[in-house]
Amino acid sequence: MSLKPLHHVVLSVSDFDRSVEFYDRVLGFKLSLESPVEGERYERYLKLPAGTTGRMGMLQVDERTLGMIEIIQWSPPPAPTSPPKRPGDPGVAMLALELEEGTTLEEIRGHLDELGVELWSDITEVELENYPPFRTMIFEDPDGLLIELVQLPTRDEVRAYRAALREQEVTA
Repeated sequence: MSLKPLHHVVLSVSDFDRSVEFYDRVLGFKLSLESPVEGERYERYLKLPAGTTGRMGMLQVDERTLGMIEIIQWSPPPAPTSPPKRPGDPGVAMLALELEEGTTLEEIRGHLDELGVELWSDITEVELENYPPFRTMIFEDPDGLLIELVQLPTRDEVRAYRAALREQEVTA
């Protein structure tokens, strides 16, 4: 099997307009498509209770059709709703987005502060075996989904780090 990078992720939201506004204002995702989700075809395909409808929107950060966020507000809303997933819970607990090269987490943190978005976790350096340290921070969307912004090293930094590891192994 040969797959391309992630096309989109689907988020069920409690308030369509609030979520569109959040993902636009906070992260720069623009609403590129809006459509109803209704009828027997969707009920069968998504195994929805009869009469369930949705308001769907596709959010894109640019013109590419990869890495999109699809949001759907369901009517009637599921009862009862489940709390947001947290690290350790089975299932999707976090949406991780990589910063464009040249953008810093400090700039984004300032933007979030101006918008009144509270951080779940401030800027943190993460270390993984065989990979150079990188930085990340986490906040929540309006429905409590954790969003992680990741500032990765450049390809050249990764290559240099791995070359240094190989050199250490040779000299050890």
